[in-house]
Amino acid sequence: MANIEDYLLWRGDLTLSQSPFNNVDNLILSNLIYLIFKDIVPELKTEKTSVFNKITNLFKQDNNSLNAVSIHDAIADMNILEEGKHRIRVSKDIEMAVKLAKTKRFGSMKLMYYVDKYDEDIETQFAAITILMEDNTAYIAFRGTDTSLVGWKEDFNMSFMDKVPAQEEALKYLQAVSSLINVPLRIGGHSKGGNLAVYSALHINKNVQDRIIRIYNNDGPGFKSSILETNEYKYIKDRIDTIVPQTSIIGMLLEHEEEYIVIKSNETLIMQHDPYSWEVLGADFVKMEGTTSSSHFIDSTLREWINNMTIEQREQFVDVLWEVMGATKAKSFPEMAESLFSNAFKIGKKINQLDDKSKDVLSTALSMLINSAKNALVAGFK
Repeated sequence: MANIEDYLLWRGDLTLSQSPFNNVDNLILSNLIYLIFKDIVPELKTEKTSVFNKITNLFKQDNNSLNAVSIHDAIADMNILEEGKHRIRVSKDIEMAVKLAKTKRFGSMKLMYYVDKYDEDIETQFAAITILMEDNTAYIAFRGTDTSLVGWKEDFNMSFMDKVPAQEEALKYLQAVSSLINVPLRIGGHSKGGNLAVYSALHINKNVQDRIIRIYNNDGPGFKSSILETNEYKYIKDRIDTIVPQTSIIGMLLEHEEEYIVIKSNETLIMQHDPYSWEVLGADFVKMEGTTSSSHFIDSTLREWINNMTIEQREQFVDVLWEVMGATKAKSFPEMAESLFSNAFKIGKKINQLDDKSKDVLSTALSMLINSAKNALVAGFK
């Protein structure tokens, strides 16, 4: 079945004036930030601006004069023979970008304000880019979780922290970019990037919120229920498009108040998180009536498991889990998989060396997970 690569063949020769921006365009642009644009796309400068420059920026209406580079030129500047240098995920991202750059629809879009941060000390992984389009609107793309253990640790931290560093970075990024370009905005991301898109739009000042056309959460986790009850969230809720595959797992984590757009994937279970598996027909995704029973089971299990744990228990479990994985000295999951048996032995040895309290944290969490799965299974038969 057709996917976003086929979409480029169908719509790549049509400009936005000929075929308006749609949900598939959103996924393609949110996927672009999985590439590394260091020394290719102008970076966002965060130093304080002088009063003179602030006044000057007020009169800067010609967005074509901004320091930017087209998608076509940015991809051309990459040495794709060393494609591992320019991506943080799969090789298909580079292949897709090369095709994207050659299209009339995307090739002339301007890339600007690139940011890429990674900090083990504060446990954060964050990247963003702004894409200026021919219709004089901008799409701000936030990167999802990469393969680093730090990136995944930050995701787990969302279960007990009111805000994680990447969310704060996303808000700062939106504040900075919205002050530099005075155009209507679309904001989106895949996986954690979708969560960052919603978070930044939720907490930005109302003047900027009113410039936001749509917010796209492409199979990204939600939020703690307390956030969904705020007036700020209710103000933007109707502009959030949460797009999930029929057996979504990542997108079902934490809470969502907005309606889902459920689409068809040609993969199974966790592999449906892969945006290349999402099926496309014409200018839209292939829609489904709802998520599958497998997705409901996983969602119910994880939701009950998390809700039954106190904030302290969640934090302790995540810290002990990462302490155990840290015994491998690996920085990423691919690195851990390179010596799978050796690392499994190290993890087992580390578990045996844990003190009684840490062992109890792990066993209690595992027991609660099993009980939640049993409850979800029983509920499914009723």
